[in-house]
Amino acid sequence: MAALSRRALLGGALGSLAAPVGAFLAAPAVARGARPRLVIVGAGFGGAALASALANGPDGPLDIVLVEPEPGYFALCRSNRLLGGLTTSPTLWFSYEALARRTGLRLLRGRAERIVPESRTVRLEDGTALPFDAAALAPGIGLDYASVPGWSRAAAGVMPHGWIGRAQFELVERQLAAVPDGGTLVILPPPDPSRCPPAPYERASMMAHRLRATGRGNCRILILDCKERFAKMALFLDGWERYYPGMIEWLPPSIHEGLEEVDPATRTVRTGFGTYRDCALVNVIPAQTAGALALRSGLADRTGFCPIRPEDMGSTLVPELFVLGDAAQAGPIPKSAYAAVSQSAVVAAALRTRLLGEAAAPAAYASLCWSLLAPGDSVTTEGRYAPVDAALTEVQSAVSALAEPGATRARNDSASEAWFAAVTGRLFGPV
Repeated sequence: MAALSRRALLGGALGSLAAPVGAFLAAPAVARGARPRLVIVGAGFGGAALASALANGPDGPLDIVLVEPEPGYFALCRSNRLLGGLTTSPTLWFSYEALARRTGLRLLRGRAERIVPESRTVRLEDGTALPFDAAALAPGIGLDYASVPGWSRAAAGVMPHGWIGRAQFELVERQLAAVPDGGTLVILPPPDPSRCPPAPYERASMMAHRLRATGRGNCRILILDCKERFAKMALFLDGWERYYPGMIEWLPPSIHEGLEEVDPATRTVRTGFGTYRDCALVNVIPAQTAGALALRSGLADRTGFCPIRPEDMGSTLVPELFVLGDAAQAGPIPKSAYAAVSQSAVVAAALRTRLLGEAAAPAAYASLCWSLLAPGDSVTTEGRYAPVDAALTEVQSAVSALAEPGATRARNDSASEAWFAAVTGRLFGPV
């Protein structure tokens, strides 16, 4: 295992981008009078955008190492479109090779086990210690498999979450394809905070669209929520009534009287109000925390997420480190792909100040979230955020109106497509 990891350290298939092992295992660069070494862990939208913003070729001012165990990125933020039959799986998969070649950074295929700030090292699963002068983490989320009675990591093979990883999402997709007409589907949304709060409800919309479009309009989708309200609630309820009358039923805990247990063996969901047996699909989306790396490294507080400084996304618990993306507890900013890219710009500016002595820039954050009610009908929430009195504060917000013209909703959908194409093209597109 150690030998394989060291081959990955040398760059694997990116041979020309590799560096000698000694270059990674030496003391931090600043101590040697060399370029400052920045280690970025995690190459989702946040980590990849940060790497892209800071890298400037192999002779740039920073020596950047991007640590990521996967060979590419599967954009789950667009996966509901795939469930709806509006796109295909290859459009959501992006190799990291172009990102590495364009930026000149070193792509290290490995899994980080722990950050050790005292020695300024990232320890990998194979025991390798990777030194740094500065480090930024975008480890994403972890799932609390004990948060749903009767469910477990093993049970996710029958009642999938589809919230992390391509394989889990593809299991949801296969089960949706196999649902018979008249079948019952159950979605169990997570408590807040969670990744992309409106996504479970967009998922219900896209499942309903796919079922109707394939002659299965007699199916029933039950959303057994653990919350009394949810993101864009009025917009979704209105859309379900217009597009999928009788198909989608949302039940808050005040009606279903609480989830008591799921039984993966019989695909049964039991609540205080009633029991739903022989479900064709049960999509369990559990409570979430920051990714395991953040938990092991002492970056999370009692919320399970990582508190940050509002001015630069630096950790308040381990000040030497920066945390961005879904793992961060960033006040009112939702956990979305758009927000992660926005945060990457703030972290990039902070790292230029710390490592290169550039002038500090004021922090400004933004989030824009699109949700499809039906093909061509996209609703949005938008927010802008800034540090105010030492706290992240929403300084501007907007949400789609119930009575918007269809042309506005169609433009929203086009804007969503354009943003995704622009960001993925910039990060992962052809060299």
